[in-house]
Amino acid sequence: MRLFIATPIQLPFFHELKSAIEPYISGSFTQESNLHITHLFIGEGTPKDYQFSLPVPKEKIKIKGFDFFGERILFCKAYSPNIDAVYKELQKRGLVKEQKPFHPHITIARIKKIKEKEGLLNALEEFSKIEIETPFLLYLYQSILTPNGPIYKKIYRY
Repeated sequence: MRLFIATPIQLPFFHELKSAIEPYISGSFTQESNLHITHLFIGEGTPKDYQFSLPVPKEKIKIKGFDFFGERILFCKAYSPNIDAVYKELQKRGLVKEQKPFHPHITIARIKKIKEKEGLLNALEEFSKIEIETPFLLYLYQSILTPNGPIYKKIYRY
């Protein structure tokens, strides 16, 4: 089973954001129901191997602003005082294969081409001032790949 550990995210402005930036890029948008912060991508695994106790911070996650990984991934930034606590615990357990820093984010779109960079940045600027808070929840998900995109199914709550 294809698995990952993540925090589900709801962006109340997602449809407006998508409509505002869609004219300036070609690519694919994350389905609204699939928005999340990945704490660990596991890949193929057995769910029972990942059903253990993890420290879930008793705080809210703030979401504000945008950035890019290269020019291919557009994401929302996510912050909280202890947002990396889960990642650090997963590192201690030897589950993090790549020893790179945790970069909390919510992928909005995978970009094939930016048609008009200035228009895209102007559209994003309008939404960059919005800050929302969301509960720090943590789930083990199953990712089911389909021709119409992935389906994410919560299978365990930490």
